[in-house]
Amino acid sequence: MKHTILVLTSLLLLAGSAAAQTYCGPRQYDGVHKDEIHGFLAYGNNVVSGRFFTESARYTRHLTDRWSVSGSQQIQFLKQQYSVDVMGTFRIPIRRSNLYLDARFLFNRWNQWNTNEFNFNLSASFEWRYADIRWGWSLIQYHYHGMKQEYSSFSTNLYMEPLVMTLGIGVNIRPRENWWNVGFFIRNYDAYYYENWNINWGLRGYARLTDAMRLYGEFNVRPAGSLSQLATKYETSLKVGLKYVW
Repeated sequence: MKHTILVLTSLLLLAGSAAAQTYCGPRQYDGVHKDEIHGFLAYGNNVVSGRFFTESARYTRHLTDRWSVSGSQQIQFLKQQYSVDVMGTFRIPIRRSNLYLDARFLFNRWNQWNTNEFNFNLSASFEWRYADIRWGWSLIQYHYHGMKQEYSSFSTNLYMEPLVMTLGIGVNIRPRENWWNVGFFIRNYDAYYYENWNINWGLRGYARLTDAMRLYGEFNVRPAGSLSQLATKYETSLKVGLKYVW
């Protein structure tokens, strides 16, 4: 009897230890694969620039269980936007959840308007099993080149937005560690831009294909107007991507 109780106690302790180490969140280091690469394709329509097609790739290196660095690039072929960025991340585990602190430098070239954008963003993201929230601030500078002569007396070649708030909320229908999930999001940013009040909302999902590969996607609606979800559509897009770890 004592032997049986000892065995059952040991099994319960092992089960509790395994649960505490459950993988939580797509950004967390799993303890084995230090290298990650993300790639996605996106197609959409914008009322200003028309249809656009996007490719993007990001590489992430987990330096420790807490620290990671990453860099990425994006090309929007028809919208004529080119982007590169570098980011450092520190993770704070809280039970089966994670708090991420991100520092990111993002450069965007808006070729249609001869504009270079420099963006420095600080954000905090909290991810738990069924939901996530992101909050932060950006410092954005726009540098214009080759402006038309008739507008030169009314404009400047440099424009700054010193405090642009970053805010996003997402909800999942299943626990984050499940092999597939579907959810809803609302936010004022996307992969390569930060807005002040223009809101994005849509559906997202993912499916784990193998231990090393995950499929993910988003359907994104971006209305026109400040905080007006009844305003005329400004942009819609569909994003499909893969994440591979090794």
